[in-house]
Amino acid sequence: MRAKRLLTAGLAVALLGLASAGSALACSCAPASPSESLARADAAIVGRLVSVVPHGSFHAEYRYRIKRVYRGKEEIEPGQILSVLSASRASACALPRRMGRRYGLFLLRGGQTWASGMCGVISPRRLWLAARHQPRVYRRPAALGSGCS
Repeated sequence: MRAKRLLTAGLAVALLGLASAGSALACSCAPASPSESLARADAAIVGRLVSVVPHGSFHAEYRYRIKRVYRGKEEIEPGQILSVLSASRASACALPRRMGRRYGLFLLRGGQTWASGMCGVISPRRLWLAARHQPRVYRRPAALGSGCS
């Protein structure tokens, strides 16, 4: 009798796990204000997506024509094409893939590579508003998280 209950409970747990697996794969972002995200980012830009180049099964290089630079002006200039590494699947917080659309992005620097994800996407207008209210001197926190989980 006890073995039958354990088997039933185990089966129920397995079915519940399968039923919720789809939602577990969804991207979720830690809440942060645009001003906080701007302060944590190595760069912040508005760019138009011009291409997406796959890099293996899990990553892709998203190429943007830069329209405006809010942080990172020492390394990024309007008009240039900037490559940003991200996941290739939406469930892994990939960047949006709508060609020709303008996006505001918070970028992180990893050596010679810029990286971002869905948690680093903001409307160009909200980025402009955040930059207007940001103090001129930026202090980067000691530890920087990606914001995605």
